[in-house]
Amino acid sequence: MTINRINDPADQSSTATTSYKKIIIASQFGDGKVLDDTMTIRRPVFIIEEKVSEKDEIDGRDSQSLHYVAYKHNWQPVSCARVYLVGKDGWHIGRVATLAAFRGLGLASQVLQTIENNARSHNIKKLELEAQVHAISFYENLGYTAFGDIFLDAGIKHRKMTKNI
Repeated sequence: MTINRINDPADQSSTATTSYKKIIIASQFGDGKVLDDTMTIRRPVFIIEEKVSEKDEIDGRDSQSLHYVAYKHNWQPVSCARVYLVGKDGWHIGRVATLAAFRGLGLASQVLQTIENNARSHNIKKLELEAQVHAISFYENLGYTAFGDIFLDAGIKHRKMTKNI
C-alpha cells in the first residue's frame, strides 16, 4: 500500500469538517483494505444515491485495478477512484466518488492529482475516463478534454474524456 499525506482544502473552510487538518491518500492494487474502503464510498454514492445496480457497480475489474482512497485524519474513507491499464501507456480512471458530506472540498481533485503524479512515475502518457455529464466541467477544470457523443452507462449520461500527461 502506498500512502501520501496531503494538505486538506477544508483547512480554510468554515464548515464542520475543519476538525481535520490533513487528508491521507492511500493506493493499493487489487483486493485488500483500500478496495474495501472504496466500497464504503462507492455503495452509498453509486448504488444508493445514483440507483446504479450492484451488478453494474461491481463489474469484475476491481481485482485488476489500482485503487485510491482519501482518508480524513481518523482514517475515515471520504473519496475514492480506481485506475486500470489501457494499452501500453494509458490508464482508465473510474469510480471517482466522494461521500456527500465531503463534496466541494477538493478531495476528488486531490485524488486525481495523486493518480496523475503516479501515472507520470509509471511512464503513463494518457489518462482517460467516462464522466457523468454533470461532472464534465469538473474534469475540464483539471485539464481533461471531452470527445465523442453522450452515451448511457448504468442509465446515466456520460461522455468520454482524455488528458495527455
